[in-house]
Amino acid sequence: GSQSIVCSASAMAGKTAPPEVIIAPPIDDDDELQALYNWVDETPLSRPKRNISRDFADGVLFAEIISHSFPRIVEMHNYSPANSQTQKMYNWNTLNQKVLRKLGYQIHPQDLDEVTKAAPGAIERVLLVLKDALEEAKHTGLRIGRPSVAAGGARAALTPDGRASSGDDACQSIEAVRGGDVRRMQNGGRAITPGAASRGCSVPSHVHRQQQREVDQELLTEKEQTIAELREMVVIMSQKIKKLEQLVRIKDSKIDAMNQKLQKYGLA
Repeated sequence: GSQSIVCSASAMAGKTAPPEVIIAPPIDDDDELQALYNWVDETPLSRPKRNISRDFADGVLFAEIISHSFPRIVEMHNYSPANSQTQKMYNWNTLNQKVLRKLGYQIHPQDLDEVTKAAPGAIERVLLVLKDALEEAKHTGLRIGRPSVAAGGARAALTPDGRASSGDDACQSIEAVRGGDVRRMQNGGRAITPGAASRGCSVPSHVHRQQQREVDQELLTEKEQTIAELREMVVIMSQKIKKLEQLVRIKDSKIDAMNQKLQKYGLA
């Protein structure tokens, strides 16, 4: 059966738990496999599906499926169609670091190796884990990068359309925790007090400072990762340039040799 991969309970309390790196479980049920194919077909993709193992090997369509549910967490310009193993792994590693960790898990290197090499059945297993994670995120809200209300602060949540919840929502949640007369309203399933919306609330300044520090740290970490990735790309491009220059020198030497032969025989 399918295995639902979700954020652990500690991620919903004071700290965000590190993402779980798992090997995707096998799919033994033919009905479950067909349901997975139907789910993939429901998502509009940028290129037609001919062979699912090869189509998804570079990670681009995998990113598009996530973007369809949560467009705010996927920057599609980071993912280029690829045939080389290096570029395929770059795409998947970027997904692991920048996107999947926000869904509470990461793909195991063994699965990445099999997926990029289009091993039969590998992408289906990985897609099934993604399907469960996306459904859980849609049900609970995608929690990213801030402490929860239980930890004394407001936690940013993304709805399935990628919209961040407002500060008023966080205030209402705080009032709901504090208030005695709590009722459930049809507003994303949040429990709020009857007068919370009109009363508003104030968050202590030290909470704001703590939130700002954590946001700044997250932005700094992401920038450092981007810089490291760009440096890696510079190294790869430099190596390609050196190889091209070497080929040009070889071709020039061959042309010179041909010219010398032509002159020797008076044909130049």
